Amino acid sequence: MNKFFHRAMQEFSGWQRWEMIYIFCCTAAIGVISFYLGDNIIGIISAITGTLYTMFAGKGKISCYFFGMINTVTYGYIAYTRKIYGDMMLNWAIYLPMMFAGVILWKHRLDAECSIIKASLSGKQRLLLLTINIAAILLYAVVLYKLGAAQPLVDSTTTVLSVTAMCLTLKRCIEQWILWTAVNTLSVIMWCRVFFSTGGTSAATLIWWMIMLISGIIFYIQWRNSLPEEQKGASENVII
Repeated sequence: MNKFFHRAMQEFSGWQRWEMIYIFCCTAAIGVISFYLGDNIIGIISAITGTLYTMFAGKGKISCYFFGMINTVTYGYIAYTRKIYGDMMLNWAIYLPMMFAGVILWKHRLDAECSIIKASLSGKQRLLLLTINIAAILLYAVVLYKLGAAQPLVDSTTTVLSVTAMCLTLKRCIEQWILWTAVNTLSVIMWCRVFFSTGGTSAATLIWWMIMLISGIIFYIQWRNSLPEEQKGASENVII
């Protein structure tokens, strides 16, 4: 029991007071506003666990994957009910197994505060990722269109960039936050359309994506500031 308590306390090491207040305000806002607008319990659980996943991942804490597992299951179901099939497949077929992989990969890359050791991509690696992602987005958009997806191009873009960003998350690369910001921006647009067409039943999900957009920018700045000076430019290799 003492070992479990000690391990749990390590997950909060390195946090600043404003960050703790930020988490509380974000989760409280999701719960209160969503309840007021009539959202369902699955949407609220998905939004809160998704928020906690991002917050703990942003701090480099391995416990983020516990919240991520819950979020992937619930959000995948929500995406299915809204015919956003790209997000559904992304969460159930890719994100969920990646959560387990993340625990394994991060476990051996922790510093003294039980936070991950961060890395960066080289300029060539960034260019290669950009090329692959553009091709994958166009191809997957065609597949989603034929499946009858509501927003095939936006759905495809968020899905492909999310897969790439998640891979970079597993590799502890700062560039993940650039991709997450792009994904979060498009997701806010996509869920705004859903919200205004369905009403309050998508409130929690929309608020969650707005919070993710803000948080992604904050964590990019924090991760960049925490990198060694020689990695703040384009590094030659990702730290494996």
